[in-house]
Amino acid sequence: MQELLTFPTDELLKEYEVVVSISQRNESNPIETDANQIQFSNLLKEAKEKLCELYDEKYCNTLLEKVQTLVDHTDFWRTMTESAVFYITPEEVYYYRLSVPIHTGTVVSKRPYILPLISNFQYVSYYHLLALNHDKFSLYNGRKNKLQQVDLPEDAPDTLTKALGDELTGGQINVASYNGGEVGGGQGVFHGHNEKSGEVEIDQENYFREVDRYVYENFSKPSQLPLVLFALPKNIADFERFSKNDYLDETRIEASPAQLSFNEIQEQTQEVVDEIINRRYKALVERFNETKPEFRLEAQYDDLAMASIQGKIDVLLLEDDYQVFGTMDENGQYHHGPENNVYVNQLVHKVLETNGNVYVLEKASMPSDTGIAAILRF
Repeated sequence: MQELLTFPTDELLKEYEVVVSISQRNESNPIETDANQIQFSNLLKEAKEKLCELYDEKYCNTLLEKVQTLVDHTDFWRTMTESAVFYITPEEVYYYRLSVPIHTGTVVSKRPYILPLISNFQYVSYYHLLALNHDKFSLYNGRKNKLQQVDLPEDAPDTLTKALGDELTGGQINVASYNGGEVGGGQGVFHGHNEKSGEVEIDQENYFREVDRYVYENFSKPSQLPLVLFALPKNIADFERFSKNDYLDETRIEASPAQLSFNEIQEQTQEVVDEIINRRYKALVERFNETKPEFRLEAQYDDLAMASIQGKIDVLLLEDDYQVFGTMDENGQYHHGPENNVYVNQLVHKVLETNGNVYVLEKASMPSDTGIAAILRF
């Protein structure tokens, strides 16, 4: 079973013989996992009923047994977030932990049902937050405006003395602080066995280089997630100067994390993330409103289907829980039918496959009153 951290991915945009998509909104209390486990068990039963309409029971059991052990896996559910989506394919099981509420349900089809993922990733991706001080750091997994601290191994260079050891040139370093923070906006007053500021600066540079290498090799490179810095302006400037991490993001939080609690770090991060989300939403609405009518489509299902096949759709806007009955064929023709939201899922797949962007908005936030709209490239 593989947790996915980015979206969209090749695994989700391909077609399978069959894929079972399970979307679950979880209980908010991670300690009391029984409700989540019972709900997941019930969703597996629902999925099996749908799957067995297409395949024999032996095949259904073989496919679903890949996740059956999760029903009793209490530790797994204790690390669960607000929602989760599972994709059970004949080869592998993929899952996401989401920080937004979603609609609970199951879908059996040839393509993953990806609509529940859109709102989680539409403005900000998952990321790592590096809370950096002059002589120590901590790392967090960021999912929208929610943080989870990473438990670093014992050999992690999370302090300057651990990282450099005998290679410290400036001696054992301590930094005086006032009012619970680092002095002078991050300049610090260094005390040690010798007072040579040049040697202290060398230690600082060597430490930041080691932190950069460690975070890149163990977190950024494997996950390919953006790295956001939470540090004083001087430390940010120094770290950016030395960093070779291709995933270092332009977003930064300029404050000292030295004396902050986890909740305080999360609050300041949430302010920055919420500001980014609001800014990007306003830019999206402004762009839609300024788009000429000939480069916009609304609830014209045939035209939307054809435009998606031709790669014309740059932005697709959907009202949350917007429903269309029917399907889209490979020629870009819409066919009304009993299938619920198959068409919308097909449309979203086509837009993402052609490098378009998809947004799911609350009804009050939609710039169009039709529930579905698109901005065309040409």
